[in-house]
Amino acid sequence: MLDGFVPYPDSFAIKYKERGYWRDKTIGDEFDEFVARYWNRVALSFQGQPVSYGQLGARVNRLALHFVNLGLKTYDRMIFQLPNEPEAIYCFYAAVKIGVIPIAALPAHREAEISYFARFTGARAHAVPSGGKEFSHQGLSRKIRQQAPELAYTFVSGPGVDEDFISIAGLLEDRIEERVSVEALKKYRPDPMEPAVFQLSGGTTGVPKVIPRTHNDYSANYRRAAELTHMGVDSVMGIAIPINHNFAMSSPGFLGTLYSGGRVVPVASTKTEAVFEAIEKEKITVMPTPPALLIRWMESEALSHYDLSSLEVVLAGGAKLSSEAAKRIKPLLGCDFHQNLGMSEGMLFWSRRDDPEEILLNTQGAPMYADDEIRVVDENDRDVPPGETGALLVRGPTTIRGYYNSPEYNKKAFTADGFYRTEDIVRIIRGRYVSVEGRSKDTINRGGEKISAEEVENHILAHPKVENCAYVAMPDRQLGEKGCAFVSLKANRRLSFDELIRFLKTQRRIAAFKMPERLELVREFPMTKVGKIDKKELRRIIAGKMLINS
Repeated sequence: MLDGFVPYPDSFAIKYKERGYWRDKTIGDEFDEFVARYWNRVALSFQGQPVSYGQLGARVNRLALHFVNLGLKTYDRMIFQLPNEPEAIYCFYAAVKIGVIPIAALPAHREAEISYFARFTGARAHAVPSGGKEFSHQGLSRKIRQQAPELAYTFVSGPGVDEDFISIAGLLEDRIEERVSVEALKKYRPDPMEPAVFQLSGGTTGVPKVIPRTHNDYSANYRRAAELTHMGVDSVMGIAIPINHNFAMSSPGFLGTLYSGGRVVPVASTKTEAVFEAIEKEKITVMPTPPALLIRWMESEALSHYDLSSLEVVLAGGAKLSSEAAKRIKPLLGCDFHQNLGMSEGMLFWSRRDDPEEILLNTQGAPMYADDEIRVVDENDRDVPPGETGALLVRGPTTIRGYYNSPEYNKKAFTADGFYRTEDIVRIIRGRYVSVEGRSKDTINRGGEKISAEEVENHILAHPKVENCAYVAMPDRQLGEKGCAFVSLKANRRLSFDELIRFLKTQRRIAAFKMPERLELVREFPMTKVGKIDKKELRRIIAGKMLINS
């Protein structure tokens, strides 16, 4: 068993297998099965270039053989920072086939995050794009490798690969299968009960937590999500959100789409016209999207300039979709929608297309499996009466039993009997449907990306002029929330917003989406009765200012 991994208790594993949720197949096993089943169908389309299932299978096996030949082993870790392109999908499946665990980082992550992931997980490889106009991921990888000696390989997609790095295109051109039998991959098959992928939390602690998703539970996740969202051989999923995000990967994501025999269209940009153009050209039928992007599409002047008639459904998740926005989807986009409450830690909630309008508009859905257990509790972990709000606890066949290598934090994040403490305050409607009423933990949900307030506060506190700070959510019409930094300064110091951003970008090197989008300088902070900064009051203050300025 992988050190630091918290397994499912035997009694639960037996139950989940007996009831068919877990099949004891690896994601690689299922890959081989659907490639054979849909061999001649188109699996991927990118920039007008189709890739058949047969071609997908050949490219994945070729990369897997190269990974083994280079020295990667089962349960090694690989940091994934590839953008929305076919190479991301090739590399993902090639890794999981031989048991190498992808760490699902985002292209937007920078040195602060990637160096931590590398050191914390002992990663041996890093997959990055070759270049960009404003940032060099290859330069980032070179820095990280100096800090983390175990990081031995950098795989690069695209042209312009540095001499000492490994070109993914070059590996794909080298037909290693003519020298080494693909059958050799079988001996690297991982245990389906072990981690297949490391997703990342946006939790409340100073650093993201690593979420170990096993082959069994992740497969159960994307198979059932694909079923509930009606994915099939005629489905065409466009993915404009980051492809390594749990929503894009497995809810049902590219994993569920390909499992169902559909076609995946990676979209390289979230810009509205790029998305509309992809829908029109590729006849996309389904799009996963956070509400912020969905609202932007519906309000775009370009909406009438494109033929979006192929679009059958949007999957709204990552943040709560307001009922007013939900009402506009059919009239403006001409398609149905599913609401979704999901967490990288596991359990997914979905509305169903035939749900009553009240449920569709006002809830984020119901759990996927009969053995998904949910509790709504007060601050003392007592179940609240039906219909009242409380903190959501979950346990089931797709919910982890602990963060990777975090025994102390796991004592807080999970109950003694294995329920995960989500960050959501909810109300239960009609027995199993959930309406999200707020957040219980100190996070900012910026268009579906969860930002730890504590993490950003630690970076701000490193500024030599800052005495104290609090990072809180402020309302935003499109993204739902943005981050506002309340800062008190040391005596006789001045600090501008631009100066703070330069410091966080150049000195702390944090991802752009975590940056404050407003600075409020204060002489003193409102305090709670127990002597803590009163963030509830700060959120009220900034919400009032935003209302005055709107």
